[in-house]
Amino acid sequence: MKKSRSQESGVRSRGARRRVDPVDVSNAQVLADRAARLEAARPILPDLGLGLTQKKAATASEFMDTFDKRAFGYEAATITKIIYGPDPLVDGSPAFREALEEHGREDLAHMYAEAILTKGALAMPDPLLQRSMANGIAQFGREAVADAFCKRVLKIPFRTVEIDASDELDPEILGSAVLSETVKRYERPGMAYRFFTELCLARLGWRGYTPVMEAGDIVKAGTLMLGEIRREKVEQRRMRQTQVARDKLSAIQDDFGAAADEARGVAALRHGESVTANRAGGDDPEGYLGSTRTAGVDIGRE
Repeated sequence: MKKSRSQESGVRSRGARRRVDPVDVSNAQVLADRAARLEAARPILPDLGLGLTQKKAATASEFMDTFDKRAFGYEAATITKIIYGPDPLVDGSPAFREALEEHGREDLAHMYAEAILTKGALAMPDPLLQRSMANGIAQFGREAVADAFCKRVLKIPFRTVEIDASDELDPEILGSAVLSETVKRYERPGMAYRFFTELCLARLGWRGYTPVMEAGDIVKAGTLMLGEIRREKVEQRRMRQTQVARDKLSAIQDDFGAAADEARGVAALRHGESVTANRAGGDDPEGYLGSTRTAGVDIGRE
């Protein structure tokens, strides 16, 4: 019986599907051999009889926690740090701030209250607080001042932050980013920051800045020491320096005008003044006669 073309085509296609690519066979054999070698090299752990089995998640939260640990690793170790302020008492007295960070707000408030009752103004850490405390005690007595100061300390704002314990601020690794990372680690709202060298401090001091302290030591980025100051003080300084610069430029402009008058017998036009072309004889082909234009000398610096 003669087969039709369609039947012959079907036989050929079925025969083609049964063919095996030699490359696939070789790859499968290579992978199988590799798996066998890895299995043979794997150490056999002794059975200690502990019956350890993987605990199944009882809730969706436990499942997600287990998934996170397997996929991304365990959580990084962190250090809890309490940052106090902004507050005038904290920002203006480095000794008080150091005591606050060492003992905490509540404990320090009651410690100062007891110290004021026994030592009076001498309980304060710096001369400015001692003078203020002495005036208050003279007017209202130790008991009232101790209670008021305790309540004042308890009003100091604070916030708790988590710092990565593995975050080592190494200048050789971070490069210039170590400065911004150091500020970010210790910054407080309303404060401006600046780094000081030992030579700068020896010659000029902190210039109104307060050193940032941690565990009794000044925070450093390499050899640079970190200081902070309230932003409004920085703005006041900038405005004062701007006014001084304007006064100097105004004096230079006055001196220039006086020198021009003495040298040429004419006055130098100031900024915004105008000059008018009058007839001094001759024709006016360009049509400048009678026209007025603004002129003047303005000295500035950017």
